[in-house]
Amino acid sequence: MKKHPPGHGRGFPPPKVSDQPIAEAFERKFAIHAGMLAGQKCEGDLGNLLQKEIEKTPPKVPAMAYIHIPFCCSRCHFCGFYAESSVPETMARYTQALVADIALSGEHLAKTDQELRAVYFGGGTPTDLSAQDLSLLLQTVRKKLPLSEDCEITIEGRLFGFNDEKVQVVLDNGANRFSFGVQSFNTQIRQQVGRKQPREEVIERLNHISKLSEPHNAAVIIDLIYGLPGQGTTEWLQDIDCAINETAIHGLDLYQINMIPGTPLADLKEKLPSMATLQEQSHLFSLGRKKMLESNFQRLSIAHWGRDSREHNRYNRWNKTGANCLPLGSGAGGCWGTTRFFQHKDIKLYQEAILEGKKPLAGAMSIPSHYAVTSVAIGQLEQQCLDITELEHVAGQPLRQKLQPILEQWGVAGLLRSNNTDRLQLTEAGEFWVVNLQQLIDMKLKAILCAT
Repeated sequence: MKKHPPGHGRGFPPPKVSDQPIAEAFERKFAIHAGMLAGQKCEGDLGNLLQKEIEKTPPKVPAMAYIHIPFCCSRCHFCGFYAESSVPETMARYTQALVADIALSGEHLAKTDQELRAVYFGGGTPTDLSAQDLSLLLQTVRKKLPLSEDCEITIEGRLFGFNDEKVQVVLDNGANRFSFGVQSFNTQIRQQVGRKQPREEVIERLNHISKLSEPHNAAVIIDLIYGLPGQGTTEWLQDIDCAINETAIHGLDLYQINMIPGTPLADLKEKLPSMATLQEQSHLFSLGRKKMLESNFQRLSIAHWGRDSREHNRYNRWNKTGANCLPLGSGAGGCWGTTRFFQHKDIKLYQEAILEGKKPLAGAMSIPSHYAVTSVAIGQLEQQCLDITELEHVAGQPLRQKLQPILEQWGVAGLLRSNNTDRLQLTEAGEFWVVNLQQLIDMKLKAILCAT
């Protein structure tokens, strides 16, 4: 009979003890990242608040910028981020507003010694912008923002519509990393979820862009998703083999499908081939993990793998650990110092604020003091470990005894193992359930630190 260890916190179940922890430790995965919903709403002049947070931050603290492009030429069935259709005139007007947003934020940063070590163009689909708009945005970023010499500048997007002119423009203007959502190389599976290009075209395009990127030492990264409709063990392993052996990419990210309510995939679920159950997804995770460990790729985090030194995965790694991140663009979010900031999601409100010469912030939320410690724990778990000595150093107080019950529970449940050192290692099952463990450690540390 399966036993439940003592509870970890209200509303969040502890792991179950099972002979198959990777499949049965929890009933479900929790999609919201730990710590994202905590904090008190901030009032008053939010632009001034952001400026104060920037000014009081030590210059050597890692800092980034996230630039949101809320346009897509079509909506993939699994996507929960779709906002606006890619209308050229609308995107051109938006680009002008975004240029002003970047310039205004650059003025804030210019008053300090801050440097940005990563800039991420996300969406939406940044590659849907015209070559002219992409060029203008990248030139503005390089002129108006204080970038480090080794700044990682990522352009996220899709291969469809990203022609050679656009590729060359972004490379010539400083972009040094591409992140493409391939999701699957299987033509039928791709088209079932709204992807347009067939397998052969995807492979050819990836290799061509990789070749164009060589003189600039730029990295080409792709995402693959497991658990898609009609995707079984054979199709999943074929996808990974294809990425490793038939493309010249520099990095590979393996993600689990996330069924988001209100997306076309949720509505079409009954009409499409069956999707893997959570237990089946855990098996696909295990197969993918094994395949990647046997490859020449280096593991950068739970889901991210790099083929060579060009791939640093800097933005994604730091974003999980609460690094300072400047939000730019409609719908962008970020945090700086002790506050999390959100920009206007409505493009009209965003553009109106820009015309008034204001930073287009729609809201802000204080980051609880305990998150300085929990963010370190979250980052450690992304590296498949938990270092209690480092956590105690950051917290400035003993934690081992108070954390021992939850760590023992994770060990009994088959999610964590001790190597008789200060660094506890996640098991394969712990890696699969890492988002749940991050939630649990966040709550436990909050309870400990807020009680002292």
